[in-house]
Amino acid sequence: MMRNLVIIAGSLTIAICGLVVVSSRSLCELTGYFRATADTTVDNLTQQIPDAIHDRKLENELQVARQQLIDRQVELSLSGSQVEQLRKDVAELDASVARRQRLLAEAYPVLKTAVARSQAAVRFASTDFSIADFQKEVDDLMTLQDRESRQREIKRDGLARLEKSLTEGERALSEMRTALEGLDQEVAVLRSRRDQAQVESATLDLISSATAGRQTVAANVSQTVDRLKQDVQKAEARNEARRNLAPVDALPGNQVGRAWSRLEALKTYHDAESTPSPASDEADRGAAKKAQKPAKPK
Repeated sequence: MMRNLVIIAGSLTIAICGLVVVSSRSLCELTGYFRATADTTVDNLTQQIPDAIHDRKLENELQVARQQLIDRQVELSLSGSQVEQLRKDVAELDASVARRQRLLAEAYPVLKTAVARSQAAVRFASTDFSIADFQKEVDDLMTLQDRESRQREIKRDGLARLEKSLTEGERALSEMRTALEGLDQEVAVLRSRRDQAQVESATLDLISSATAGRQTVAANVSQTVDRLKQDVQKAEARNEARRNLAPVDALPGNQVGRAWSRLEALKTYHDAESTPSPASDEADRGAAKKAQKPAKPK
């Protein structure tokens, strides 16, 4: 099975490369597409990784940075020990060179007098030397003085360079320590802000959901109330129509109602008959005026 998958993958790769070669595109462009595809895929996968994994990765990176800071601090401490040892060596060489310089300075007049007087022996530092042995001792002391003087100069130069490097290293470590502390504080602040933002987001989601639910409930209740209102209005209108279509005198056994209706009808006829019409009223008023005028003399 694995062999078949490898064969299929190899065939697809060869086919794609063949298509690119046959076309006007170059293999470098195909490589760029592969790299862009891989970058996009990795970015998508990275965005889907949970925050806990990102936090653990960040914590591991900070731990590595702290360990590097500790390692460099150890190396700087070792360099400081070397500086101290080098300072002791330089101090010892200074003392040795200074002591030997005084010895050679005191040997100069003794040797000068012996050579001037052609002495076969000399006395120096409460010790008797033959002239040849004394000259040999002086030559050895001068050789040793030159060698230690050169060593002292070399160690002084090395000490100066090492002290400069140690100072720069301490400054770099101090800056690195400050940057790491600032990074720790920034990470803590960002995590706190992220937690607060998540809590606020959850609260806003809850408020939005509650508001949407309240609006939905209000809409449903409003529809129900409107339906109930329409039903009440229809029932009241139906009852009113039924009351209008059912006369009171038509009801069986309602003698008082029938009597009242009868009187009302008779009163209508009486009022209509008793009330004069406008034309007859005008004629009556004209006749009254003529009767009131005096007769003219003949």
